[in-house]
Order: sequence, then C-alpha cells, then structure tokens
Amino acid sequence: MKFHYSTITRTLNVFGEKMTHVFSNVSSGEIEALVIDAKLKEAIWRK
Repeated sequence: MKFHYSTITRTLNVFGEKMTHVFSNVSSGEIEALVIDAKLKEAIWRK
C-alpha cells in the first residue's frame, strides 16, 4: 500500500488494491495507525 499525506490540507490518501481510503483532518502522529486501519479494512472487504 502506498499513501500520500498533504500537510496543507491535512488529508491522508491510502491507495490499496481494492479501494482508496481518504482520511481528513489528520495529524502527522496518526498516519501509521490510519495506514494499519486501511490495511485491516482491505483484508476484511468482501469480493
């Protein structure tokens, strides 16, 4: 998974195989936890 964090808009985009996860109003300390959350959502997503 790749991710892009914008410091101006404080938006985190996590690009997975099945979907793109968008988190808004994110501080830099939350990035790792939100990437793990996105990985979990990808793992349990139904095909």
